[in-house]
Amino acid sequence: MEIPLGLAPFAEQSRAEHAAVLLGGALVCLVGYVGAAALLFGLGALDHGGPAGPRRVASVFASLACWGFYAAAFVRGKGGPVTDVLAYPVATVTLVPFAFRWGVFGPAWGAVRDRIGFLVFQPGLIVDAAALIAPGVAFAAGLLALWASALGEDAVEEWQREHLSEEFRRAFAEG
Repeated sequence: MEIPLGLAPFAEQSRAEHAAVLLGGALVCLVGYVGAAALLFGLGALDHGGPAGPRRVASVFASLACWGFYAAAFVRGKGGPVTDVLAYPVATVTLVPFAFRWGVFGPAWGAVRDRIGFLVFQPGLIVDAAALIAPGVAFAAGLLALWASALGEDAVEEWQREHLSEEFRRAFAEG
């Protein structure tokens, strides 16, 4: 069974290097989340029973750190060309803060029951998702645009030949 082309890793990369990118992304996200909360509000602000505002602010910092890390991994040709800019950061900022809060403060089964009502519109879920995703996406897009413009077209094409597989280049880069 083959990996779908969009989920394929960068060329010439070992499994250990790929795993290190995932581990590094999780670690950077955790440091951004916990560090921002501890510096700005105190670690207790991440507890389930507290107001959502401090958790959302910490989520913004986690998002920026996470997407910044994956953008840097993309530039270095580590991870995967599609997964670094979308799949890994979304999964990381979704799971790491959640796992940290549950690991440190215990499970919040009441919050899970409240959020399971998929048929009821819950604006708080949209705000939480926006705090986790929007700042990082904007930051990574800006970083990658700056990187590509600083390199120039010829250097970007050389980077693509070096880091992308032939199949991926044909399907995605050479349009």
